[in-house]
Amino acid sequence: MHNENESVRLLILDTSQNDAEDLVNLFRNAGRATQAQLIENEQHLSELLSNKTWDLCFAHLRSTELTPFQVTAQIKKMEQDIPVILITDAETPESFIQALEAGMRDIVPEDQKDRLRLVAIRELDNLYNRRARRRAEVSLRDTEKRCHLLLDSSRDAIAYVHDGMHIYANNTYIRLFGYPDFDELEGMPLINMVASQDQEKIKAFMKSFAEGNNVGETFECRGVRGDDSQFETNMTFSAAKYDGEPCTQIIIRTSLQESKQTETNEQDIITGLQNDLSFKNHVDRAIEQASEKGLKSTVLYIQLDDFIPIKNRIGGASTNLLLGDVAKTLQELVEAPNLVARVDDFSFAILLLGQEPDTGIELGEKICESVEKNHFNVSGKAVNLTVSIGVSILNENTANPSDIIQKAREAAAFVKTHTGKGNGVQLHSSEEQDAAHNEQVANLLERALAKQLFRLVFQPVVSLRGDTGEHYEIMLRMPDENGKEISPNEFLQTAADKGITKEIDNWVIDQSIRKLGDHLAKGHKTHLFINITKETMLDASVLPKVGQMLNQARLPGDSIIFQISETDATAHLKEAKEFIKGANELRCKAALTHFGRALNPFNTLKHLPVSYVKIDGSFIDELPKDDDAKEDLKTLVSSLHTQGKLTIAPMVDAASLLPTLWQAGINYIQGYYIQQPSQSMDYDFSTEEEDED
Repeated sequence: MHNENESVRLLILDTSQNDAEDLVNLFRNAGRATQAQLIENEQHLSELLSNKTWDLCFAHLRSTELTPFQVTAQIKKMEQDIPVILITDAETPESFIQALEAGMRDIVPEDQKDRLRLVAIRELDNLYNRRARRRAEVSLRDTEKRCHLLLDSSRDAIAYVHDGMHIYANNTYIRLFGYPDFDELEGMPLINMVASQDQEKIKAFMKSFAEGNNVGETFECRGVRGDDSQFETNMTFSAAKYDGEPCTQIIIRTSLQESKQTETNEQDIITGLQNDLSFKNHVDRAIEQASEKGLKSTVLYIQLDDFIPIKNRIGGASTNLLLGDVAKTLQELVEAPNLVARVDDFSFAILLLGQEPDTGIELGEKICESVEKNHFNVSGKAVNLTVSIGVSILNENTANPSDIIQKAREAAAFVKTHTGKGNGVQLHSSEEQDAAHNEQVANLLERALAKQLFRLVFQPVVSLRGDTGEHYEIMLRMPDENGKEISPNEFLQTAADKGITKEIDNWVIDQSIRKLGDHLAKGHKTHLFINITKETMLDASVLPKVGQMLNQARLPGDSIIFQISETDATAHLKEAKEFIKGANELRCKAALTHFGRALNPFNTLKHLPVSYVKIDGSFIDELPKDDDAKEDLKTLVSSLHTQGKLTIAPMVDAASLLPTLWQAGINYIQGYYIQQPSQSMDYDFSTEEEDED
């Protein structure tokens, strides 16, 4: 599965570095980190393709020394899966056909930036899907090998049946039916191994199973051995594949106690419903049915509204009784073979097999009405309940149970946030849910600013070179309605859209200086890294206010280090230079973060008098995966040291990274391996000094 935080690796063929930088900014502006490389010539391209894995190539038609068609041919020659997008001055039918015939994925006029962004994202999604499929195919082959070994040695009697005929049986199954080997069983109809009085019943059961019903259910009958003796048995049917072909897996247990134990493991002990694990297993089988037979199903996620106050009022024991009553209400409204389960503390789910979403919405409305009208009474206490219900569609495009359940959960949350009180049904829609989420975040931002609800947390930045000073990076958190912390990644873009990032930055700077003043008064020698947004960097009135804050707090200016992202500095180089110059006049220092994303990062750096450079996290992320990444990092750090910059490695989450970072010459490290962000500046820096000694 692709990690959205991973950098997009771009190859760019263009004669204009400024235009190439604009292409990189397409991804940055969309919130995607990038590592980009400008192709210089054919030999350079061969080296790039040999040394690294690339995700996407932008090639401009005006390039003459090396043409987009030569680039595409070289990529194909080296059997690389890198989508190439041709950029032209003007699109013509002839050029479009030529590009596609050459193996390029699309052609986009250079003035259509929005279209180019969407085409690039589409091709990246397709690439990630192809990579995921290839990984899955490798994993599948390995899994099939292990499954065959497990099947052969299993104590359960297991067989695979296709069109009613045996195509595989393990040794336990063969012995159970009294045959010497599988040759005697191969091709034998399953019905011949069932007592005559049960044959019509198993025919009906298997027909219903083929139609998508009875999945995972147990069929009780009398089995017939090779010597015509009979025995009581329980057969569990499920869809499967054998040698790549769809078939039916049959697991036979002769012990009723064993069958009951399986049933107990799948049951929620409070409500008697299926539990979360069992529900996911049934959804997984429904996904198989959708993929193989086109049988669509529907999932409902039922969230009890405002249930925590109810639980606090009636107590834990009564809560369990209430959940049992809700479960009975749901069971009365849901007919077999559909499934009801308790999937979370105060949440239920329903799987409607072979049912369209309209049926799910209709059922959801009935549930809302029934729960609202049902005045529950537990332990003599009256309880009025409502529910928010989300509906999601399960079809051949559904990836896995967790995804489809999460979509229904998001739709249920939308009901609550959109209406403010819940008690409704919503079909999942990504666009509506995203819009609702953005609206919710905007409301939380306004609330946090008005009521001063933002929180600061501190993450230590630790020296690898014996620096005895204490350094922390300030990070911002915002609480949601339940007090759960939300990171800036989830709300800064919304804040920028609303034009309130400067207001947030002002609050952060003010609070940071206040907290640092209190901390220094206790005898600490501490420096704070404070992130600022583009809007603050462009505001000439900010630094005079900072000077006043420092004077009022009696703080030395060099205790503050302002962090500016490379992207913002590159896009507003003159303003970034002026801001850093002004900060230095206050004796404050500056750091350039996310360094290395630009096509030529040193071109930006040479104009900026920063003291620190924080390497982009993608370089650190690559270290365990790519040996060349270690040399790349060492070269990068060496060049930075030549310019007198102190280097910081972020995202250090494992001890195994430390030798590489030390050898590369990194000055400071930061990450969860050291300490996760904390509400206090309480890291023991003396430990690091002792370790270095």
